Parts: sequence; C-alpha cells; structure tokens
Amino acid sequence: MPASARPAPMDLTMHTMAQADPRLVLTIGAFLDLEGEVPPLAELRAHLADRLDRLPRLTYHLDGPGLRARWARDPSPDLDLRVRERRLAPGAENLDLARQDLLTHPLPDRGPRWDLWLLHGHAPGRFSLCYRAHHTAQDGRGAIGTVRELFGATPAADRARTPAEEPPARKARPEVRPGDYLRTVSAMVRTTAANNLWDDPARPLSGDRASAWAQVPTDVLRTAAAARGGSTNDAVLAALAESLRTWSNEHWPRSAGRPVPAVMMVDLRGPGEEHIPGNLFTFAPVPLPCHRATAAERLDAVIAATRAPKNPARRAAMRTITDRTPVRAFHTLATRLTTPARAIVDTSYIPLPPLRYGDAVVTDARLFTWLPRHHPVSVAVCSYNGTTTAYFATDRALPGLDRLPALWAQAAQEHAVEGSSPEPA
Repeated sequence: MPASARPAPMDLTMHTMAQADPRLVLTIGAFLDLEGEVPPLAELRAHLADRLDRLPRLTYHLDGPGLRARWARDPSPDLDLRVRERRLAPGAENLDLARQDLLTHPLPDRGPRWDLWLLHGHAPGRFSLCYRAHHTAQDGRGAIGTVRELFGATPAADRARTPAEEPPARKARPEVRPGDYLRTVSAMVRTTAANNLWDDPARPLSGDRASAWAQVPTDVLRTAAAARGGSTNDAVLAALAESLRTWSNEHWPRSAGRPVPAVMMVDLRGPGEEHIPGNLFTFAPVPLPCHRATAAERLDAVIAATRAPKNPARRAAMRTITDRTPVRAFHTLATRLTTPARAIVDTSYIPLPPLRYGDAVVTDARLFTWLPRHHPVSVAVCSYNGTTTAYFATDRALPGLDRLPALWAQAAQEHAVEGSSPEPA
C-alpha cells in the first residue's frame, strides 16, 4: 500500500472529528484474559517485531490536516513506547480498575496510533493483554484481525505468508440490480432523519461516558435466534431492544412505546483486503423494536430488519456506494448523525476464533469501542469460548442508563424462554 494512497471517506471523517475535538476518545480494541505463565515484556516486543511486515495496520497512520490527510508509513514504530506493562495489586477489582483506565488512557500521539499492554499480578497464573488502536486507522474488524494475527491459535506456518503473497479467494460477484443501489441509498438517508428521541433540552447529552460489560452464554442467544431463523447477533439486538424498552418506561418517556433508531456495522472487506489499514465498513439501519410487546415479536422484527444487510447483492451495493461517495459528501452525512436531534444507537458484533500466546490460552475476550459525539449508547459485542460479551458505552447524562448492561443480560436470558418458539409471531 503506497503511503500516498487516498484514505477512505470514513478514515478522513474520523480523523477530522478527532482533530476538531481533542476530548473525543476514538480508541477501540480488546482485552484478552489468559491462563499461563506471564511472558517477559522483551519477549512480547519481539513477538510484535516479527509480525510488523505483514500487518500494515501497525505501520500506517494518517498524517495531515482534516480531510486532506494522507497515509504515512513508519516501518519501525517504537515498540518500547507501544508495548508496555502494568504490575497490578492482587485482586480482580484491580484488573477492573486497569481496564477502565485504559479505555481512555492516551494512545501514542506520534506515528502509528496503537499499543499493547501486558497486565499481570491480579491473579496467580493469569495475565491479560489489552490491544488498543485509534479508529482512524483501524475499524473493529481490522482491530480484531490484528489480534487474530498476533494471537491466533492457527499454527504459525499457516500465517507465514505476507498479505501480498496470499492469493485472494475467487468469489463470483453477486448481481447487483438498480433496486439494490436505490434501497441502499434510501436506507442511508433515512438513518440521518431527525428522530428527536435524545435531544431533551433539560438533559442534554454530555459526551461523558460510563463503560461496562455484560456476559451471557452464547448458546442462550444462538438457540433462541436459530429457532426463528435468525443469528446470534439478531438475538443480541432483540435483547438490546428489550433492555431499552425497560429503561425508557422507567426513565425516558420520549422513547417509550417507539422503535429506537439504531445502526449495525457492516464489514465491506473483499478478498485480499483483510490486512489493509483504515475503515472498510458502513452502517445499516436496524430500528430496535422497543415498542413490540413480546420477546418473539422483537426477535422477529430484528430478523426482518437485518435480512437486507446480510444479502450479498446489498453488501456489494454498499461497497460501491461507499467507494464512490465524495469525501465531503460523506463527511456531511456523518456529521448530521452527530447532532442531538438525529442521535442513534451504535451496534457491532464480531465472533472471535480461538486465541493464545505461546502456551497460554485466552479464556475470555471482551471488546471496547468509542461513543460518537451526541450518541446515547454504543455497543460492541463478541462471542468467544462459549460466552457472548457486550460492551456498553453510555452517556452519563441519561438517568439510569448505566443499568443497561444488566438489563441486556436479563433480557437475553428471558428471550431464551419467551422468544424461542418456532412459530413466527
């Protein structure tokens, strides 16, 4: 990838947002909990150094002002600055405190904006790794791709070739009809329409976020969704709708009894693009059916709403539109989504493969993401090792919204009982 290559509109838009508001935290990443001997820091740095040549996301960063920025390459980023450790006092609560601090701790501000933290001391025979990256150079799939390359359980010999040497898989391009483009553009425009759910002048959104995780067994979600023809992510979103329904009825009458506008992130990478830096995704509208009375109705509504983004032709249309949208037009569209009257809920879901470092096995994984300006909730979900973990970033100005993780976990368990009947609602 040449350093002069033009970044995607999404990259430049996030870069511009970050420069315009230095308080905005665009850090994303993952925490990995491992069982095994704590590795020496020098060994971990050598592990990274051996893989830099096949991970462009670790050597490229955006350089320049706003929408005029371009990719710059640093082939040898300072690993002493980027691979660091924290020795914690014993106790799980100290690991929790370290996690909360790293969510907002500044990233390196020169060169590629990422780092890796080794956390240990909180429990015998256990340690944690925290990979963090700036959203301008890596999206969620990209960050997880980096984690997979660094800590994937696949034998190293199977990952030995660089991306340039990997023959891209040949897939027949889906037939995209004019209606696919029309419906895609229409959905994007609808997403930016004013909904006035979150612009209460008495309680303006502050941008000050609360962060928490909630976990449920993956089988609980998968079984409930599969019985009605849906995916694990469909069950995740249906439970989110139920948790927001409960919260709205108690704390936020403006959204009670209404669908809540939300988007899900759609990965647009094609064959051979797994390792390139930047943001290769778009958002698809998924109205959360908080107004539906039963778990089955909510799940059916979500399954219907996510059908279009899963369609190969619609995804191809999304990629074409994303590639051909002028940078300033995209920036204008994205900026509209950060106004209080158009605020939405952001969601993403990523299943993770088995992970390890040497002989130490990753037993638990949890993602984290950013909270866009003037958005009430951002949720990043992953499934790993039989557990689905949801990360919630919520605006502290909204009363009681810090209960959303617990409400989501409760709703997910209830969906397993109420929403799994195979007869459509």
